[in-house]
Amino acid sequence: MQPEFSRPLSVDRIGAIATTQSVEATPEERAALAKRFDLQALDHLTAKITVRRVRGGQYVSVSGHISGAAVQTCVVSLAPVPATVESEFAIILGPIDGAPERGEIDITEEDDDLEPWPEEGIDLGEIAAQYFSLALDPYPRAAGAEVPDAYQPSESEAEGYDDTANAETKPNPFAALAGLTKKS
Repeated sequence: MQPEFSRPLSVDRIGAIATTQSVEATPEERAALAKRFDLQALDHLTAKITVRRVRGGQYVSVSGHISGAAVQTCVVSLAPVPATVESEFAIILGPIDGAPERGEIDITEEDDDLEPWPEEGIDLGEIAAQYFSLALDPYPRAAGAEVPDAYQPSESEAEGYDDTANAETKPNPFAALAGLTKKS
């Protein structure tokens, strides 16, 4: 499946010296991404991404800054909610065949965001799209949006269930065991 916002980069073209590329989604790509991420609109999406080989050339470091503006849907009122994204990201990509098959795997802090790269290469547009979606508010709420009273919890639900009222009338299932204890 072809990503909506594709900017492929051949792994063979990445060296030890960092290179920076800027990518920007076209209006057609933004419309497709808006549909994918369930947005009312995606007004702009740009990313400035730096790539370089690390760890003896076996892995690729991908880091950058994403900037975007979208319109989400309020989870309460369904009203449009403008969203601005300014986000940094950093990941390390490695070959799938470079992973050990058996035994223990030592994971360091640097390996926290280690991901395999696809055989066809690294797609800077897809990476930007994924990190953009992660930076969006998962529960956007319009200013002043209130949950209707019909959906508000009752006082007992809001305070939690109180079982002390039934404690005296409810028999204790362990009361019969009290007589079996040894008396010294």
